[in-house]
Amino acid sequence: MNGISFPKNTSKAFPTESGLSGVRGNILEALLLIGSGALAVVLHQSFRLSLGLPGHHGIEWMALLIMGRSFSRFRGAGTLASLGAAGMSMLPLWGAVNDPFIWLIYLLPGPVMDIAFRYLPRYAGTFWFLSILGGLAHITKPVARLVITVLSGWSFGSFRFGVVYPITSHFLYGMIGGLLGALIVLGIHRASKKSDQ
Repeated sequence: MNGISFPKNTSKAFPTESGLSGVRGNILEALLLIGSGALAVVLHQSFRLSLGLPGHHGIEWMALLIMGRSFSRFRGAGTLASLGAAGMSMLPLWGAVNDPFIWLIYLLPGPVMDIAFRYLPRYAGTFWFLSILGGLAHITKPVARLVITVLSGWSFGSFRFGVVYPITSHFLYGMIGGLLGALIVLGIHRASKKSDQ
């Protein structure tokens, strides 16, 4: 796994400025990123199962984030996707009334990915890096909830078994999502390379 890598810029898999006019291409890309974040919330709420496994929805959420960040030319691609998720999560039909901090939980992972891609660009195309990044980005959820609990006294059910278990499970599910996203990015990159030959 460590020896396999792919180029940092894989945006050729999607139409960008070369296929569309510059402004329209940028708008389309931004909308796709925001839509990917919104899709993560829809998937989370549509398949809301009480499995007793905190963070298992990190698989699809981190996979979508990794794909969006890897394919995009925007430095703030992760943040845009997280903004889409945060906005979607605030709709009353998703239960935002029961958790007033849910928007923050969805907002945090994207900037973490953007910072990692900006300051560690040489690793941004490797499986191990994207997998670990998925885990680190996803543990922002239990860490943020822990800070909220300490500061406000707001209670979250994920801490009923302590602090270590939800943080560990979020990291592991985030890693799986990061790896899944990396595999999809590599697959699309290889397919587009073959079609260009």
